[in-house]
Amino acid sequence: MGDSIEIDGSTEEGGGQILRISLALSSILGKPFRLHNIRAGRPNPGLRPQHLAGVNAAAKMTNAKVKGAEVGSTELEFVPEKILGGRYDVDIGTAGSVTLLFQSILPILIYADRQSQITVTGGTHVTHSPTIDYYEHVFLPMIQKFGASAELNVDSFGWFPKGRGRVTLFIRPSNLAAVDLKSKGNLVLIRGACSLSGLPEDILSREEGGIRSVFSGANIDKTVKQSLSQGTAVTLWAEFDNSLMGASELGKKGVRAESVGKAAASALQKDIDSKGTVDEWMADQLLLFMALAKGKSQILVPRMTSHVKTCLQIIPLFTGVLFETDKNLVSVEGIGR
Repeated sequence: MGDSIEIDGSTEEGGGQILRISLALSSILGKPFRLHNIRAGRPNPGLRPQHLAGVNAAAKMTNAKVKGAEVGSTELEFVPEKILGGRYDVDIGTAGSVTLLFQSILPILIYADRQSQITVTGGTHVTHSPTIDYYEHVFLPMIQKFGASAELNVDSFGWFPKGRGRVTLFIRPSNLAAVDLKSKGNLVLIRGACSLSGLPEDILSREEGGIRSVFSGANIDKTVKQSLSQGTAVTLWAEFDNSLMGASELGKKGVRAESVGKAAASALQKDIDSKGTVDEWMADQLLLFMALAKGKSQILVPRMTSHVKTCLQIIPLFTGVLFETDKNLVSVEGIGR
């Protein structure tokens, strides 16, 4: 595979994000890649079950030839063909994050030959990843600004350690157009979701109390869904004229519910007070869409995180775009794919 793009998995944050970006762009642009030093920056390097699930899903959607697709592998070769829309089912097999798997899969299916739906079983509210509430209420509305069209249905929640949450994502083929997010505009509303499974339901009201200690007028929805494991989470988002920002906090044993709600609210307040037009997690996720969209896009990131820096290095390897940065402003002329 001499024409493969060579990628060093130890770049910047050195985690699974490099793999997710590579799978998406390789599939969309039909460019093979070889990734080595996979997750070199993590205590347990190599592919974990959740990463392998993403590789196998992308391979199935593109009829790709793959080498190194096994748990623990530190090298992967991926040669995609045409993207095939349709119905797919993915079982991560652990409490691995559903939303992190969607990071690779949703962009691919935007470029499929027909409408698609993918049902994923795994973790919906787990550490080190966006909650499913954030994905539905913040991420999907943000990519709709680029012209993407996707909807979500949550059948059940999945918490650590058993996971088994079930979520279906519906994606229609779309043409992406540039977005100018140099200004987020005025704050319109604070909304939130308190989610819970297998725990006393008064926790939801106590979490709401913590939220209201920071945002007294927030609109809060409280949801209880079945799950094999217990858990609770608070997700908040701020709606502006031109953008959205979100933050979340998982409940922990020994931590008061009021503190969980307040922690999520304080995290959101921090991003609202920043110069950014998107929140910290959203910043790196939008860079892929900016690179693929037609025209010049720009965003103001709250902070230049290692995830943002990773995207700025990996995305040009596939697209050839030139990201421009000026302090917290990131802009790029997309390829119009």
